[in-house]
Amino acid sequence: LGTVGEVNFSDFDPSVYLTSWNYNHLASPEREKFYRESKQNDGTTLREYTIYAQDKNVEVAPGVFYAAWAYNGQVPGPTMRATAGDTIRITFINTGTRAHTAHFHGFHPAAMDGSDPVDFVQPGDTFTYEFKAEPAGTQLYHCHSTPLKKHIEKGLYGLFIVDPVGGLPPVD
Repeated sequence: LGTVGEVNFSDFDPSVYLTSWNYNHLASPEREKFYRESKQNDGTTLREYTIYAQDKNVEVAPGVFYAAWAYNGQVPGPTMRATAGDTIRITFINTGTRAHTAHFHGFHPAAMDGSDPVDFVQPGDTFTYEFKAEPAGTQLYHCHSTPLKKHIEKGLYGLFIVDPVGGLPPVD
């Protein structure tokens, strides 16, 4: 038996989650499966992500498992980070057994919202989201399929960080 606070994470290290974004904790060949970036003519960056939803048993304490729905096999989902004005392109693949989406907080066209039932991505289907990263701030993304609370409770959520143009101001 372990003491309170000891957890044997078999495939998820929270310290990595807190210090990584855009899959920067992965080696280049593996990272390129999920994230690519390229400069555009206007000086902004095109950030392309691959996100998949899946059913997964997640170990929440030693020997205790929860039947989760995960983005890219982890709960919370991968952190995505961009600069305001960058173009975000997300290829979303639903490998789970229920309809799922990816709904990003911030400003984006209604067709990229993922909250209307006609926008739900059915099991085995793929959808591409594309929008400008705005406004600057630390934001949330999550599944917006119904019932909404159940999809978040089961683990389909993550961080979407949008840095201001020019970077963050210095800390005093």
